Amino acid sequence: MRLRVLSAARRTVSAAATLEDGAPKMSAESGPGPDQMASAGAAGQLGPRALQDRAIRGASWTMLHTITAVPMGFVVNLILARALGVVHYGRLAFLMTLMDVVGGIIAVGVTTGTIQFGAKRHALGRHDDVRRLLSKAQGFRLFIAAPLLTLVVLLVADVPLPMLLLALVFGVWCPALLDGATTCLAIENKTAAGAQNAMVVNILVQAATLLSLWLVGTADAVWAARLAAGGLGVGLALVVVDPGYRRAVLHPQIPVGMPAGFWRFAVPTAIGGLVATLVLSRTEVFFLAWLGDAAAVGTFALAYGLASHIFAPAQALVGPLMPAISGLREIQASAVEAAFRRTIRASALIVSLLLVAGVPFFALLMPALYGDAYSQSEPMFVALAISAGLLVASGPVSAFVMGRLAAGTILRVNLLALIVDVGVAFALIPSLGGWGAVIANVSGALVQLVLLVGSELRAMQMPWSEMVKQTGSLTFAVTVAVATWALIEPIQLGRWVAAFCAIPVGCAVFLLMLRTTRAGLAQEDAVAIQRAMPRRLHRSAGAVLRLLTVQG
Repeated sequence: MRLRVLSAARRTVSAAATLEDGAPKMSAESGPGPDQMASAGAAGQLGPRALQDRAIRGASWTMLHTITAVPMGFVVNLILARALGVVHYGRLAFLMTLMDVVGGIIAVGVTTGTIQFGAKRHALGRHDDVRRLLSKAQGFRLFIAAPLLTLVVLLVADVPLPMLLLALVFGVWCPALLDGATTCLAIENKTAAGAQNAMVVNILVQAATLLSLWLVGTADAVWAARLAAGGLGVGLALVVVDPGYRRAVLHPQIPVGMPAGFWRFAVPTAIGGLVATLVLSRTEVFFLAWLGDAAAVGTFALAYGLASHIFAPAQALVGPLMPAISGLREIQASAVEAAFRRTIRASALIVSLLLVAGVPFFALLMPALYGDAYSQSEPMFVALAISAGLLVASGPVSAFVMGRLAAGTILRVNLLALIVDVGVAFALIPSLGGWGAVIANVSGALVQLVLLVGSELRAMQMPWSEMVKQTGSLTFAVTVAVATWALIEPIQLGRWVAAFCAIPVGCAVFLLMLRTTRAGLAQEDAVAIQRAMPRRLHRSAGAVLRLLTVQG
């Protein structure tokens, strides 16, 4: 699922900077009026409408990238699972998870802090401050983080020497050298360009994966090839960032004299991000490798990976939210609560659609696609997918928490979730194997979900009943998804026929419940989403949005 708090960012962003009626407004008390905002925009400061449009445009391109990347990744993952077999597929999952953890701490919170502080200053037109921040953040990556992480990989990774060297060069040092470029895209709110760059990188990674599988055919070789392609690909973002920011990234400085409050935010964010990676990525494979058996690693990893593919479209939308919300809090704080409601409402609806269409379909097809060796992955996948769906639907909450720089809250929440995850894993994996890992993962995710959402609701003085109201579509979606899978599976239709019958049945029942209870999008949500989408998609997107719009 790769639901890292970052990250990333693991993202329906129609709400990023508007009030409840969809139009940005400012009073004399809340901030400058339209004329002043226009002048600020001319001077390099972004207004609320610009923040929203950039965020939604970025989300649209991110969605397009996801639509192309998910099928490609699914096919490559299918080939890997069948070619490597359960045991060696599990080893690949172990190695990739190891680098996920390493990559999650490559900048020890500096990347998130740089985006948060940089986005605020960029939105206010303070570009010299942003350049200084970028150079110092780059210095931290190269002079402090990368050497420490090199030592960690040398101590932990048990792979042949050539593969180890590739992992260090492309998994640690290339990201440390070049990752500042993608940080610039987030600061500048060029999330559309970031998504375009990610499309290219994804093609390189998948091509390298298949080539290494064909030429060498081992899990270690595939792991090294993916790291090499991904490590080089992040540098492509340097082409499209602001020239001044690009020079700052390429001229690292000693990380002293950071903005006031930077380390107070970055340090707990770093620890919280690492803990969140341990909770929300598939780090249960470590416990399975130590306490279970090699086959259980493979079956759990497949179920986990397939769930991540299903929810990638929704998960992909959180990234554009973070810089938009950080800038919005600086220039129009009164719009944040309305943005929160709209974002959560739309995010829940997208996840609901993915639940009712994707979960029964892929669960029914798993034995036919991956073979009988992975038969135990089917019910694991259903459980992990529901957990992931709920977590991804609430994913935008993390963007709002980050926007108010509440790093301490994130740290406390993630520590509690990790304690639950590890405790359940140690208690259940020896006796239940892969299912022990599933229960541990779900337990940690739910603890994080409840505590993080509760924190933001308290900050906004919003009751849980309001959250339940805005995410009502999820209740229907979980029920419909599980019922569709459980009722169709026993019918002797054949796996392929059953899977393709599940999609229209699930969607029809869900839409009927949605319109009956009026739990879909509001009219202003649909208008905001459609306005920022590419013009060539307006007609088809409008038809879909009309089906989902049931309020106002």
